[in-house]
Amino acid sequence: MGKMLYLLAKYSFIIYFKIIARWEVEGRKNLPLQGPLIVMANHTSTLDPPVVGCVLKRQVFFMAKEELFKNPIASWAFKMIGVFPVRRGKPDLKAIKNAFKIIKEDKVLGMFPEGTRNKSGEPGQAQAGAVMIALKSKAPILPIGISNINNQKRLKVSIGEVFKLEKYYDKKINRQLRDEVGKLIMNKIKAEME
Repeated sequence: MGKMLYLLAKYSFIIYFKIIARWEVEGRKNLPLQGPLIVMANHTSTLDPPVVGCVLKRQVFFMAKEELFKNPIASWAFKMIGVFPVRRGKPDLKAIKNAFKIIKEDKVLGMFPEGTRNKSGEPGQAQAGAVMIALKSKAPILPIGISNINNQKRLKVSIGEVFKLEKYYDKKINRQLRDEVGKLIMNKIKAEME
């Protein structure tokens, strides 16, 4: 039932993005069709997760703030389509374990590294948790830039080339390394927005 609900939501949003938002999607050739993957995108709107879910051919399992799960109906729907909660502001071991499990099963993990919506439109700083999951999982990362989602212009989605953080694997993760890797990730996303 979860898969069916996911596909129903996906194709409903695709109709909306094609007809109402008149979306333009670039870089579809960069979409990996198998293997573990972390999709990372900028986050300015509540429509960003559906956008990411609609451009990928595979199901995306998203991390979402736990506040969204307070409503029992919303909580049930989110869990059915593979969305799982994360506590913001402090380490959430259960969410981290869920993220690693998804990657280990060769599935697609969807993350917004800024951790919250950035209404300015300019990409912010990547959160430590997103960087740590990317480094420890060693999974390939797919950067996606989303532009014009909050205005009347044509919605633009740009899918970048998959990259890995091999240079940083197995190094001691300290604040300096996290900042450097976080900046690298956000720069890849920013390049797609431009």
